[in-house]
Parts: sequence; structure tokens; C-alpha cells
Amino acid sequence: MKKFETWIDRITNESNLWLNAIKMEDEGNYLEAFLNYLKDSSECIKQNSLVRAALSCSCAANCLAMTGNLPAARQLYMQTATIYENNANLVIGESVREALWSYQEAYECFSLACDNVKAQHIYEKYVSLSKKVNPFVGEKEAMASLRIRKGDLESNSNINSTNMQLFADVDNAIKNFLSEIGTTSDKLNPHVFQRVFKFSKERNVSEKSIAN
Repeated sequence: MKKFETWIDRITNESNLWLNAIKMEDEGNYLEAFLNYLKDSSECIKQNSLVRAALSCSCAANCLAMTGNLPAARQLYMQTATIYENNANLVIGESVREALWSYQEAYECFSLACDNVKAQHIYEKYVSLSKKVNPFVGEKEAMASLRIRKGDLESNSNINSTNMQLFADVDNAIKNFLSEIGTTSDKLNPHVFQRVFKFSKERNVSEKSIAN
């Protein structure tokens, strides 16, 4: 008779990639944690769990940043940002708040990846959409959050890896990861997406007309 798996079984299961990654990270074994986070992200992509996939990918990037391997970390921050952006585009017609949160995460991760062009593009989307919820706090919150995340990365940038030869293994793992998941598909409804931002632009024009 097959045993029924409870939630306790799931969170204590040694095959749980997420839990193993956290354990390795807590023990200071950043390479093993990185590999487990990367595997978990790949599995989550296959299950269409984009937020969880992005979280695992960003944790993998954080582990690499802790070793001082910032070029590889930035590769994963870039992928994390892409996943968050795709999630925002998917949910924008159902939950503006989740879309805002996802855009903000994407904005921060593009900044951590040092892609200022994409960061600015997401930033403009975030600020435009945030005005539909609250016209006064969007830009300030985005900038405050970005400063915090940048500070975290910079504080880790002086940590040197004890084994620089591991960088080649890391690069191979990232290449395999990107090859396996491919480009995360953007399944957004273009009509909903265009309607939301068209409304925002029309609102801005109206506000300027009233002001003048």
C-alpha cells in the first residue's frame, strides 16, 4: 500500500532541492547550494511556477556573488529578471499588484545584472502601472528598493573564491541550465497588456491637459 505523503514528509524529504540548497547555503557550501537552486529553478520552469523559479534562480545568483564570481552571478540575475518580467506580463490582466511586484523584482535584477537599458525599460513600465494603484509612491519605492539590493551585492563583491578553478564548472552549469529551460515563453495576452498601458498613457495626457 502506497504511503500518503504529508506536508511534513515533503519539507523533510532529503530529495527536496530547495531545502537541500538552503542547508548547503547555511553551511557555507555555496557551490552545492548554487547547483541545487539551479536545479530547483529548472524544475519550477517545467511546472510553470515562474515566481518560484525566479526565486531559486536569484538565490543561485546570490550564492555565486558570495564566492566573488560576479560575472556568473550577473548572468543568473539577468535570467531571474527575465522570468519575473514574463510573470508580470502573464498576470497583468488578472492582478495588477502581482504584476507591479514582478516588474519591481525584474527591475532590480536587471540592475544587478548591470543591464541599465532593460532596467530602465522595466522601470518605466513599473512607474506607469503603479500610478493606477497609487500615483504618489511608485517611483520612490522602486528607487529605495533598488538602492538596498545594490548595496547587498556590493557588500559581497570583495569576497574571493577559495578555488578559482570552480568558475569553469559554474559556467558549464549555467550553460546547461539556460540550454535546458530555453527562453521562458511570454504567454501574455497582448490585448490586455496594450489596454492597460494605453489607459495609463491616456490618463497621463489627461492629467497634463488639466494641469495646463
